[in-house]
Amino acid sequence: MTAEKRPFVLYEYLRFFWQRKWWFLVVPLATIVLTVIAGRLLLQGEKYTGKAVVFTGSIDVKELTDPKNIEAKFPDVKNLDVVVPEEQYVQITVKGDDEQDVSRELKLVVSEYSQGLKRHSQERIDVTTKYLHALEERERALQQKVDYYSEQIQSGRLNPEQLHDISDLLVESENNLTEVMERVNRIRGNLVFYEKPAVLSETVAKSKTYTGQLMAVGLVLGLFLTVVWLVLWKYILDARRYYSS
Repeated sequence: MTAEKRPFVLYEYLRFFWQRKWWFLVVPLATIVLTVIAGRLLLQGEKYTGKAVVFTGSIDVKELTDPKNIEAKFPDVKNLDVVVPEEQYVQITVKGDDEQDVSRELKLVVSEYSQGLKRHSQERIDVTTKYLHALEERERALQQKVDYYSEQIQSGRLNPEQLHDISDLLVESENNLTEVMERVNRIRGNLVFYEKPAVLSETVAKSKTYTGQLMAVGLVLGLFLTVVWLVLWKYILDARRYYSS
């Protein structure tokens, strides 16, 4: 029977598939099992994963925020991974086969790292506060100068030359006072809105096995192989029937 005399080829294939529909159950189940087994062998890793998320706040020092620098400070901690998922956040991951060891190492890394952040944060606040106090002292001194020069000008006891000199000093002091006041306000605002570092989360759980994803891959692969196998089977049967006739 030639192809020209068979206008319902698709129907024949669908009927052939339906008659052997159990293949769509056997092959996908087999590929799911094989895929899960192979995936676990290939992706086999540590049983437990400890994760912590640390908020670095206003700290932007590379020594304290760069993942490589952080990992270098803990050479004895195996399977340590540090990433920066987004600005101002550091994610610390520790893996291992013993839950207690993972928890202990994670706490060690998080504790030392967060303490380093807090020390730097406090030093920064202390230095800024000291600088602010110095500016406030200068602000008060300049204000006293401005008040003194203003009183001298308003007293009416100055001759024209003295009045000119005092006026120049008043303008200079007022300009300096304005500049210092702007810096004082800016630094006060920085202190008010300064964000301190903090540990947001710290958990230890069993590592992900990806079983669901592996089963989905096995199912798709099984259905594809089943279709290919049945198409090839039907084609061979038709070819044998054609040549035997």
